[in-house]
Amino acid sequence: MYLGLCLIGVIAAVWAITATPTRPQVETVRPRDLERRDAQLRACPERVTRADLDRVLRAYPLSEPTIVRLLATAAERGIRLPTMWCWADRFGADKLQLALDADVTDLRLRRYLEAGTTPDWDAMSVFAGLNNDTPPGRMPFDEILDLDSVPQVDDLRFDLTEWATPEIPAVVTSDVDLSQFDHLPPIFDPGFPITRSVAPPADRPHGDKGWPQVA
Repeated sequence: MYLGLCLIGVIAAVWAITATPTRPQVETVRPRDLERRDAQLRACPERVTRADLDRVLRAYPLSEPTIVRLLATAAERGIRLPTMWCWADRFGADKLQLALDADVTDLRLRRYLEAGTTPDWDAMSVFAGLNNDTPPGRMPFDEILDLDSVPQVDDLRFDLTEWATPEIPAVVTSDVDLSQFDHLPPIFDPGFPITRSVAPPADRPHGDKGWPQVA
């Protein structure tokens, strides 16, 4: 009987030893550890990792698709992890999203951080709204304009080498007798306003009473 109990105890101990490594280890991070980590990153931002940036982004109520989009956008534009972490740590994750949507470069972000200045959020919001493919309450740009239907520049060129201007025969005009209009005053410039002139032109004598007055 004692032998059976000992055997059962040994089997239970062996099972407990073998099952312990397979259990998932739950890591508990205390708030003091996070504060210590943030202090280290502020002193040396180059130590920022992807996990640190994810933690800052998820501290603000950003959806998972938004976080994935922001990280992909930053990777395409060459914005470094330390720059994004410092920006989100100083201004907030929502302002990091605004800066990325407004196409702010890594160099300009670092200039604001190094100088300790605050950007113009209103102007940045305007650029972010213009870059948004699906503005709120509006149709997506790809539904308004089909980019595939826009002709290429080469398709808009025309070959004019075979074009020719037709020769128009000259019209022969006969002399027209305009002597009946001699009593009318000459027209100097039709663009001037209508005025009243009493002085005759230089080619007529001053005593000519037949010079009409133009009103």
